[in-house]
Amino acid sequence: MSIKKIFSSHKKEKIIIFVLIIVIIVLSILSIISFRIYKEKRNEHSVIFVFNEEKNYKIEFGSEYQEPKYKVLVDNIDMTDKVKVDSSKLNLNVLGKYQIEYYLLLDNVKYTSSRSVTVVDSTKPTITLNGSSSITCLTTEEYEEEGATATDNYDGDLTDKIIIEGKVDTSKEGEYKLIYKVSDSSNNTSSTERKVTVNKPKEVLRVDNNENKEVKKELVVTDYDNTVTSNNFTSKGFYIEGYKKNNNGNYQLTLEGNTNYLFELTNIGNNKYNGNIDLSEVENGSYTVYIDSNGKEKLISKLAYIDKIKRAKVGNRLVTFNYDTDEIKIDISDFSYQYDILIDPGHGGSDPGASNEYIYEKEMNLTVSMYEKCRYESHGLKVYMTRTSDTYGNGLGDESLLRLQRRAYEMGYYGVVSKIVYSNHHNAGGNSNYMGYEILLPGYLTLDELTNELNIVSKFNNIYPLKESHVRFYARDYDTERIYSKLDGSVYTFKDNYAVNRIPYKLFNVKSIIFENSYLSNKDDFNWYWKDKNWIKVSEAKIEVYVNFLGVTYNSDNSSCL
Repeated sequence: MSIKKIFSSHKKEKIIIFVLIIVIIVLSILSIISFRIYKEKRNEHSVIFVFNEEKNYKIEFGSEYQEPKYKVLVDNIDMTDKVKVDSSKLNLNVLGKYQIEYYLLLDNVKYTSSRSVTVVDSTKPTITLNGSSSITCLTTEEYEEEGATATDNYDGDLTDKIIIEGKVDTSKEGEYKLIYKVSDSSNNTSSTERKVTVNKPKEVLRVDNNENKEVKKELVVTDYDNTVTSNNFTSKGFYIEGYKKNNNGNYQLTLEGNTNYLFELTNIGNNKYNGNIDLSEVENGSYTVYIDSNGKEKLISKLAYIDKIKRAKVGNRLVTFNYDTDEIKIDISDFSYQYDILIDPGHGGSDPGASNEYIYEKEMNLTVSMYEKCRYESHGLKVYMTRTSDTYGNGLGDESLLRLQRRAYEMGYYGVVSKIVYSNHHNAGGNSNYMGYEILLPGYLTLDELTNELNIVSKFNNIYPLKESHVRFYARDYDTERIYSKLDGSVYTFKDNYAVNRIPYKLFNVKSIIFENSYLSNKDDFNWYWKDKNWIKVSEAKIEVYVNFLGVTYNSDNSSCL
C-alpha cells in the first residue's frame, strides 16, 4: 500500500470520529433539554385564586380593615391556608388606592395575585347652627347672622367652607329661609336651614294686677242671724265663727245624717261664737249643719261666694261643703288623688299678660306649660291643665267672680285632688335691671312645706346668670303690697296678695306656687331665657324635683317633647 493511500484512510477515520463526537454532544444536549422540559412539566400546577368580593374593594376611611374572604385552589385542592398576604402598603388613614398582594410558593415556584383596596370617605360633614334654628327679629332691628360650624371626619374643621344661601330683609315683614351648605374634599355635602321671622314690634302692655283684688260687699248681720262670718279648713276639720240669733247659753253645732254629731262652740260675747270642728271621728256620709238656739235651726252662710270654703283634703278624707239657699251641708268621703300635677298657664285669650316687642306672656306661659305637661306624662304622671290653647280657660265658681278669681277657684277645686299645683308666668317690671326668676308663695307655708321649692331654687341658681340682687322667693301682703322673703321659712298670717295663692288655700286648703321664669322687660334676660332656649333647662329643673318627689325616676331624655 502506498503512503498516500494510508494517509487518506487515516483522514477518513478522523472525520468519522469527529462526526461521532458531534453527534454524542448533540444527543447529550438534547437529552439534558428533554430532561429539563420533562422536569418542568412534572412540577407545573393548576393554581386558581378565587375572590368572593370584588377585586376592586372599597373601605371607609377610619374603619378597621378585615380581609375579605377568598380561596386558593391548587389542582382543585383548597390550599388557602398556605397563602401569604402582604397588606403593608395599605394606609387606612389616607384616602387612595392600594394593592394587597397574595402569593403561594410551590416547588420553588411563586404563584401570585392581587386585589386593589380603595380607602374612601362617604361620610357627610356635620354642620351645626350657632344659636337657634328659628329666629324672630323686628322690622326696627338689623338681622345679626350668628353663623354655623362644620366638622368633617377626614378634613377636620370646615367652618370657613360654609356657604350661606338666602338673605333676610328686616325692612319687610315675613318669613325668610337661610340655607347653610358645606362640602368636604370627597364632595360629600351637608346642609341645614334657619328660619328667620321678621315681625312688626308688638305693643308693650302694662301689667294689670287689679284682678288679684276682691270686690265684694261687706257682710251685714241683722237680728243676730244664725250665720257664719268666717270659716277656713284646718288639718283636722274646719274653723268657724259667726252669730247666733238668740243667746241662751247653748252654743253647739250639730251634724245631722245617718249618725248625728254634736260639737261644743265657744261663746265669745255679743251673741258671737267660734270653734274648731274636728271631723276625725265623723263617719263618711252627708250631713246638714244645725246650730242650736231654743231648738234646732239650720246654720246658714251669707258670706260672699269668694269666702265660702268649698272642699279640702282633711286627713285621708275629702270634705266638701255644699250651699243650698245658704244652708250648709257637708259631704265626707274617702280621699283619693285624681292628678299628680296641676299646671296653670297664666293669662290667655284676650288677656295677654306682660309683653315686649317680640312676644306676649300668654304665649310663653302656654309653650312652657305644654312642654312640662308632655315631660310629666312621659314619666307616666297624670296632669290637669287650666287651659291648653290661646283662651283664658273655663274657670270655676260664681259667674260674678273676676276671671282670675274663677281661674284660682278652678286651681283650688282640682288642686285638692292633685299632689302638686303651680302656675307658670313671666315677669315685667319698672326696674330694667331686674332679671331672672321669682317664686311667689303663700305666706302660711312652713320650711318643711317648701322643701321642693327650695330644691328648685338651688337648681335655678346654677342655671340662671344672675347679675343683680332682689328678693326672688317671697310672699306678698294683700293690704300693704310689701313682700317678705320665705327663704328662711318664716310664716306670715297676712292675707296673700295673689289670687292663685290666696283662693286655693282659703277655700280649698291647697298649696299653690307661682313661677315667674324671666323678665320680658329685660332684653338680655329675655334673650338668654327665650331666644337661646334656656327655658328648657329651667323647666327641667322643676320637672326633675317634682318627678323625684312623686317617687318616679327622673329621665332626662326630652326628645319626644321638643
